[in-house]
Amino acid sequence: MSIGLASVPSYPSGFTAGRIDPAATDVTPASDQDSEASVKDMQDSMPDRINSSLPEEAASGERNNIERNKGTSGPADPVSSGIPDVPTYSEEKSIIVYPKEYRLLSLNFQRGIGSGSEKIASEIFNITGKTSGYDIKDACDVFDYVNRHWKYRYDENAEFFFGAAQTINDGYKGDCDDYSIVVSALLRNMGFNTRIVTATNEGYGHAYPELYIGDNKEAAYEILGYVHGRYPYAESILCSGRELEGGEIQYWLNFDWSGSNGSRHPGGAYFEGAEVIYYPNGLIEFRIRT
Repeated sequence: MSIGLASVPSYPSGFTAGRIDPAATDVTPASDQDSEASVKDMQDSMPDRINSSLPEEAASGERNNIERNKGTSGPADPVSSGIPDVPTYSEEKSIIVYPKEYRLLSLNFQRGIGSGSEKIASEIFNITGKTSGYDIKDACDVFDYVNRHWKYRYDENAEFFFGAAQTINDGYKGDCDDYSIVVSALLRNMGFNTRIVTATNEGYGHAYPELYIGDNKEAAYEILGYVHGRYPYAESILCSGRELEGGEIQYWLNFDWSGSNGSRHPGGAYFEGAEVIYYPNGLIEFRIRT
């Protein structure tokens, strides 16, 4: 078992992404990742892609607790009821004019996530039994509930996205775009922060959400440790690191659905390929995982 970080390289300025192919979406497995590769403390300088074990300073605490949880069948206690603050984004990004294709997709994601807040709030209570005080346990409850009820439905119109409330009313039917919108809407209405990633790989496409788990290394690893304790069958728990200009790292937990990564838990294997990242405030970033 490893708890890993898939770090973010610099964003290529000339990158162009192909449109997501709905006929191929959701059926292409992600490439396997070497869960034993490059075990290093996250305080070290990070290469383009690593899988990191828990920091050495946690060896007598967090790591041991996680190993003890590995053989248990029930979830561990939530690590914290706090929700990380809204991520900060480089202000210079706001003046960038993105190509029309990306702007429209960003707006469609924002509209889909922002619709039907009353229905979303009701569904959150249905899932968690709570109206406030959400923590990582509740986020995982949402992941489990949505994945347990999700039914794949092929979308012939790649440019049309259903609103989250409509997809829920339809009985959780849709493709990866719909899934990303529904999960993002539920989590964001709980106070969490999310982003949606679209990825293309040799003509195949996929979309998935990521959950922001803060910019504090120790707190992020506590969250990853909880996820490991809750899903003891997990071979690895992966998140992405977004490096800011000042060197700070923001951590994003992979919330892809179980149908595409086969992991059946948050932090599963990533769909490999060139990626476009859509943030709720309209920021768009590009990356290629290596």
